Amino acid sequence: MLCAKITVIVNDLKKTDGSKIDFKAIKVGDGNSAEEIKKAKLASHGIVAKDKNGKLVTKVDGHTYGKDKVQEVVDLLLGTKKPSTD
Repeated sequence: MLCAKITVIVNDLKKTDGSKIDFKAIKVGDGNSAEEIKKAKLASHGIVAKDKNGKLVTKVDGHTYGKDKVQEVVDLLLGTKKPSTD
């Protein structure tokens, strides 16, 4: 089941950034989620963030993060934050 905490965060961000980013909260097991998780080299679930051409920008493993981490991913996608080099 999709983590309720992350669903709420994503839905809130859709309200402010939904015109600039195509947010998709996909339950693991739906669609091609298993393939996307494998391609992103995630353990089992998390965030897979791609640019408009489908290129992986960043990923976040698991779901122990909160709104700050999700906002960081959004900022990377919008180009308002540079990727970390660590």
